[in-house]
Amino acid sequence: MRVSLTIQSVFFTAISSFAISLLAVTSVNTQVPGDPYASENAMIRPLIVSGNQKARNKDYDGAIADFTKAIALGQQLPDMLRAGPYINRGMAYADKGDLDAGLADLNKAIKLQSNNVYALQDRGEIFRKRNEPDKAIADFNKAIKISAEFSPAYRSRGLVFLSQGKDAEAQADFDKFLKMVPGGRDSLDKQIADVKAKRTPKP
Repeated sequence: MRVSLTIQSVFFTAISSFAISLLAVTSVNTQVPGDPYASENAMIRPLIVSGNQKARNKDYDGAIADFTKAIALGQQLPDMLRAGPYINRGMAYADKGDLDAGLADLNKAIKLQSNNVYALQDRGEIFRKRNEPDKAIADFNKAIKISAEFSPAYRSRGLVFLSQGKDAEAQADFDKFLKMVPGGRDSLDKQIADVKAKRTPKP
Protein backbone atom coordinates (compact mmCIF):
# COMPACT_ATOMS: atom_id res chain seq x y z
CA MET A 1 0.00 0.00 0.00
CA ARG A 2 1.15 3.50 -0.67
CA VAL A 3 1.30 6.18 1.98
CA SER A 4 1.93 9.41 0.14
CA LEU A 5 2.78 12.57 2.02
CA THR A 6 3.86 15.10 -0.60
CA ILE A 7 1.84 17.87 -2.23
CA GLN A 8 1.40 15.62 -5.29
CA SER A 9 -0.40 13.09 -3.10
CA VAL A 10 -3.99 12.21 -3.77
CA PHE A 11 -4.41 10.04 -0.68
CA PHE A 12 -2.96 8.11 2.21
CA THR A 13 -4.02 4.49 2.26
CA ALA A 14 -4.99 2.42 5.22
CA ILE A 15 -3.34 -0.72 6.51
CA SER A 16 -6.24 -2.98 7.43
CA SER A 17 -7.26 -6.58 7.61
CA PHE A 18 -9.82 -5.81 4.90
CA ALA A 19 -7.31 -4.64 2.32
CA ILE A 20 -3.86 -5.83 3.33
CA SER A 21 -4.04 -9.03 1.28
CA LEU A 22 -4.93 -7.14 -1.89
CA LEU A 23 -2.51 -4.25 -2.03
CA ALA A 24 1.25 -3.91 -2.10
CA VAL A 25 3.65 -3.33 0.77
CA THR A 26 3.65 0.19 2.20
CA SER A 27 6.17 2.66 0.91
CA VAL A 28 6.54 6.32 1.78
CA ASN A 29 7.22 8.88 -0.91
CA THR A 30 10.25 11.06 -0.46
CA GLN A 31 9.83 14.79 -0.15
CA VAL A 32 9.81 16.73 -3.39
CA PRO A 33 11.78 19.94 -3.81
CA GLY A 34 9.67 23.00 -3.17
CA ASP A 35 7.05 21.11 -1.17
CA PRO A 36 5.13 23.89 0.63
CA TYR A 37 4.09 21.41 3.32
CA ALA A 38 7.57 20.03 3.99
CA SER A 39 7.54 20.81 7.71
CA GLU A 40 4.13 19.17 8.23
CA ASN A 41 5.18 16.17 6.15
CA ALA A 42 8.36 15.74 8.18
CA MET A 43 6.32 15.48 11.37
CA ILE A 44 3.46 13.40 9.96
CA ARG A 45 5.46 10.85 7.97
CA PRO A 46 6.97 9.02 10.99
CA LEU A 47 3.55 8.84 12.65
CA ILE A 48 1.97 7.24 9.58
CA VAL A 49 4.80 4.73 9.27
CA SER A 50 4.65 3.94 12.97
CA GLY A 51 0.86 3.68 12.98
CA ASN A 52 0.85 1.34 10.01
CA GLN A 53 3.44 -0.90 11.66
CA LYS A 54 1.42 -1.02 14.87
CA ALA A 55 -1.72 -1.86 12.90
CA ARG A 56 0.10 -4.73 11.17
CA ASN A 57 1.12 -5.96 14.63
CA LYS A 58 -2.51 -5.67 15.80
CA ASP A 59 -1.64 -2.89 18.26
CA TYR A 60 -4.73 -0.97 17.22
CA ASP A 61 -4.77 1.39 20.20
CA GLY A 62 -1.18 2.41 19.44
CA ALA A 63 -2.00 2.84 15.75
CA ILE A 64 -5.05 4.96 16.55
CA ALA A 65 -2.94 7.18 18.81
CA ASP A 66 -0.37 7.74 16.05
CA PHE A 67 -3.00 8.49 13.41
CA THR A 68 -4.78 10.86 15.79
CA LYS A 69 -1.54 12.81 16.22
CA ALA A 70 -1.11 12.87 12.42
CA ILE A 71 -4.63 14.26 12.02
CA ALA A 72 -3.90 17.02 14.53
CA LEU A 73 -0.63 17.96 12.83
CA GLY A 74 -2.22 18.07 9.38
CA GLN A 75 -4.94 20.60 10.00
CA GLN A 76 -3.30 23.17 7.68
CA LEU A 77 -2.90 20.73 4.79
CA PRO A 78 -5.24 20.76 1.76
CA ASP A 79 -8.31 18.58 2.15
CA MET A 80 -7.03 15.92 -0.24
CA LEU A 81 -3.99 15.40 2.01
CA ARG A 82 -5.95 15.56 5.26
CA ALA A 83 -8.16 12.66 4.18
CA GLY A 84 -5.47 10.01 4.50
CA PRO A 85 -4.95 9.81 8.26
CA TYR A 86 -8.70 9.53 8.73
CA ILE A 87 -8.69 6.48 6.43
CA ASN A 88 -5.85 4.91 8.38
CA ARG A 89 -7.45 5.62 11.75
CA GLY A 90 -10.86 4.53 10.54
CA MET A 91 -9.56 1.14 9.49
CA ALA A 92 -7.62 0.75 12.74
CA TYR A 93 -10.90 1.35 14.58
CA ALA A 94 -12.66 -1.15 12.32
CA ASP A 95 -9.97 -3.78 12.78
CA LYS A 96 -10.25 -3.25 16.54
CA GLY A 97 -13.97 -3.97 16.22
CA ASP A 98 -15.33 -0.44 16.62
CA LEU A 99 -17.19 -0.19 13.33
CA ASP A 100 -19.07 2.96 14.35
CA ALA A 101 -15.87 4.91 15.01
CA GLY A 102 -14.36 3.50 11.83
CA LEU A 103 -17.37 4.58 9.80
CA ALA A 104 -17.22 8.09 11.25
CA ASP A 105 -13.59 8.46 10.17
CA LEU A 106 -14.26 7.09 6.68
CA ASN A 107 -17.19 9.49 6.32
CA LYS A 108 -14.85 12.35 7.25
CA ALA A 109 -12.24 11.17 4.75
CA ILE A 110 -14.80 11.01 1.94
CA LYS A 111 -16.10 14.46 2.87
CA LEU A 112 -12.54 15.76 2.52
CA GLN A 113 -11.84 13.86 -0.70
CA SER A 114 -14.90 12.40 -2.36
CA ASN A 115 -13.00 10.67 -5.19
CA ASN A 116 -10.65 8.67 -2.96
CA VAL A 117 -11.23 5.09 -4.06
CA TYR A 118 -9.50 3.66 -0.98
CA ALA A 119 -11.82 5.57 1.34
CA LEU A 120 -14.84 4.35 -0.62
CA GLN A 121 -13.50 0.79 -0.65
CA ASP A 122 -12.83 0.74 3.07
CA ARG A 123 -16.17 2.34 3.93
CA GLY A 124 -17.86 -0.23 1.73
CA GLU A 125 -16.09 -2.97 3.67
CA ILE A 126 -17.35 -1.49 6.93
CA PHE A 127 -20.89 -1.48 5.53
CA ARG A 128 -20.38 -5.10 4.50
CA LYS A 129 -19.31 -5.97 8.05
CA ARG A 130 -22.37 -4.11 9.38
CA ASN A 131 -24.63 -6.15 7.10
CA GLU A 132 -25.67 -3.10 5.08
CA PRO A 133 -25.23 -4.55 1.57
CA ASP A 134 -26.94 -1.79 -0.40
CA LYS A 135 -24.68 0.87 1.10
CA ALA A 136 -21.64 -1.34 0.56
CA ILE A 137 -22.49 -1.91 -3.10
CA ALA A 138 -23.08 1.83 -3.59
CA ASP A 139 -19.55 2.60 -2.35
CA PHE A 140 -17.98 -0.15 -4.45
CA ASN A 141 -19.89 1.14 -7.49
CA LYS A 142 -18.55 4.65 -6.88
CA ALA A 143 -14.99 3.38 -6.57
CA ILE A 144 -15.32 1.46 -9.84
CA LYS A 145 -16.84 4.48 -11.58
CA ILE A 146 -13.86 6.57 -10.49
CA SER A 147 -11.33 3.91 -11.45
CA ALA A 148 -12.49 0.98 -13.58
CA GLU A 149 -9.15 -0.77 -12.90
CA PHE A 150 -9.55 -0.65 -9.11
CA SER A 151 -9.57 -4.40 -8.50
CA PRO A 152 -10.48 -4.59 -4.77
CA ALA A 153 -13.90 -3.09 -5.42
CA TYR A 154 -14.81 -5.91 -7.83
CA ARG A 155 -13.79 -8.52 -5.28
CA SER A 156 -15.73 -6.86 -2.47
CA ARG A 157 -18.81 -6.15 -4.57
CA GLY A 158 -18.77 -9.75 -5.75
CA LEU A 159 -18.73 -10.98 -2.15
CA VAL A 160 -21.76 -8.85 -1.35
CA PHE A 161 -23.60 -10.15 -4.42
CA LEU A 162 -22.70 -13.68 -3.36
CA SER A 163 -24.09 -13.09 0.14
CA GLN A 164 -27.36 -12.01 -1.50
CA GLY A 165 -27.56 -15.15 -3.63
CA LYS A 166 -26.76 -13.22 -6.82
CA ASP A 167 -24.28 -15.82 -8.01
CA ALA A 168 -24.06 -14.70 -11.64
CA GLU A 169 -23.33 -11.09 -10.72
CA ALA A 170 -20.81 -12.25 -8.14
CA GLN A 171 -18.97 -14.47 -10.62
CA ALA A 172 -18.76 -11.65 -13.15
CA ASP A 173 -17.06 -9.47 -10.54
CA PHE A 174 -14.74 -12.26 -9.41
CA ASP A 175 -13.69 -12.86 -13.03
CA LYS A 176 -12.83 -9.17 -13.41
CA PHE A 177 -10.91 -9.19 -10.14
CA LEU A 178 -8.91 -12.28 -11.04
CA LYS A 179 -8.12 -10.94 -14.49
CA MET A 180 -6.46 -7.97 -12.78
CA VAL A 181 -5.05 -9.92 -9.82
CA PRO A 182 -4.29 -13.48 -11.02
CA GLY A 183 -2.46 -14.28 -7.81
CA GLY A 184 -5.51 -13.50 -5.71
CA ARG A 185 -7.38 -16.75 -6.36
CA ASP A 186 -6.46 -18.59 -3.15
CA SER A 187 -7.46 -15.77 -0.82
CA LEU A 188 -10.60 -15.10 -2.84
CA ASP A 189 -11.60 -18.77 -2.71
CA LYS A 190 -11.35 -18.67 1.08
CA GLN A 191 -13.53 -15.56 1.23
CA ILE A 192 -16.08 -17.13 -1.11
CA ALA A 193 -16.23 -20.25 1.06
CA ASP A 194 -16.75 -18.12 4.16
CA VAL A 195 -19.59 -16.17 2.56
CA LYS A 196 -21.29 -19.32 1.31
CA ALA A 197 -21.06 -20.87 4.78
CA LYS A 198 -22.87 -17.88 6.26
CA ARG A 199 -25.38 -17.40 3.45
CA THR A 200 -29.01 -18.00 4.35
CA PRO A 201 -30.37 -20.72 2.07
CA LYS A 202 -33.09 -19.68 -0.32
CA PRO A 203 -36.55 -21.07 0.63
